[in-house]
Amino acid sequence: MQNRQTPRTRRPPRSGRVVVLGIVVAVLVSSAACTTGQPTAGQPTAGQPTAGSGDLPITRSASLQSVRTLRSVHDVAGEPIPFGTASYFGAVAHEDLGSGVTGIAASSSGRGYLLATGNGRVFNFGDARFHGSIAAGNSAQVVAIVETSNGGGYWLACNTGRLFNFGDAGFYGSAGGLPLTTPIVAMAATPDGRGYWLVASGGRVFHYGNAHFYGSASFTVRRYPIVAAAATPDGKGYWLLPSIPPSPVGLPTPGNGFVAGHVTAIGDSVMLDAQPALEADIPGIDVEAAVSRQWDDGIALAQQLRSEDRLGAIVVIDLGTNGPVSLQQFTDMMNVLSGASRVVFVTVHLPSDYTWANSVNATLEQGVPHYPRDRLADFNKLADENPQWFYSDGVHMPIGGAGAQAMAGLVKSEI
Repeated sequence: MQNRQTPRTRRPPRSGRVVVLGIVVAVLVSSAACTTGQPTAGQPTAGQPTAGSGDLPITRSASLQSVRTLRSVHDVAGEPIPFGTASYFGAVAHEDLGSGVTGIAASSSGRGYLLATGNGRVFNFGDARFHGSIAAGNSAQVVAIVETSNGGGYWLACNTGRLFNFGDAGFYGSAGGLPLTTPIVAMAATPDGRGYWLVASGGRVFHYGNAHFYGSASFTVRRYPIVAAAATPDGKGYWLLPSIPPSPVGLPTPGNGFVAGHVTAIGDSVMLDAQPALEADIPGIDVEAAVSRQWDDGIALAQQLRSEDRLGAIVVIDLGTNGPVSLQQFTDMMNVLSGASRVVFVTVHLPSDYTWANSVNATLEQGVPHYPRDRLADFNKLADENPQWFYSDGVHMPIGGAGAQAMAGLVKSEI
């Protein structure tokens, strides 16, 4: 289907993955660059706004009213659970957020906190002060919120490397204009708030302002993604934390060449449309997608990743946009993936003038039931019911749009 692709800028091939680094930032789970040519301390990225401007316009709307309620501890999505001297000041669990809560930051006094959602809304509780939210329309996912030491402002860090500053939080640069090979997952600020670090799941560390670069894990961590980072109190070091995401309950231990608890997604340009949503919904997922990729190319990539011990125990396959798939090709893929804990195949959605439109899904519907642990995510059915998700070509979707989010949610539900 090469002649049907819509040209767009894509990320370059992935570099080596991230292991433990003996260095020392306080951030949430969820690039001063470690290689030549990346931004250096105090130098904003080329093409980025000047210090203090942030990456996008901000809104200055009212936040939720702070509340203090006595309650028993229980598990409610978006609702902080206090322990020890920490108090409960309120939550956004029952608000119409449009996105899940992805970050929390305590006020400087400890008598309040800020909550941030993936789409950039900020809510303040207790004595934490509201300074603004990201303007509507931002497609990136917020992965961390960090408050300044005096509580006069905060930063929001996105998985794309973009950074937004509010109040007295200064803007010293971001990784938003860089070709990231793995998403940003963590952020931390220096004690005086005149610098900060951004950390990618692949182990790269980006430093700005007076935050110094002490090393990265991008050439030492290959199997396990970085999920969090923390700075030393003096701001002269940091830790990076690689981790194995927990495997879904009931799935078997994977065979040789698969990384336990990790998810790898192999796809074509349609998966590129859904990549940010997949990375937001499935933390640590390794999305290996490329324009015009054929099914046999996907088989070769799966074999390569497995031989390098980089293939997740859970594998998502979204291929077939660019040509027909036979049962023999399906079997060849399953032979390479033998030993995976689970394989999720995504049905393709193509206009009727694509001669292989029905045959690809027919192959998947015939082949997948022979493998009881594996799943068929029928995106084509959802797509037929929602033609407004797609561009005029009927194949591709806006990045971060409703269709991309629906695909990510469907894949997550089948893992």
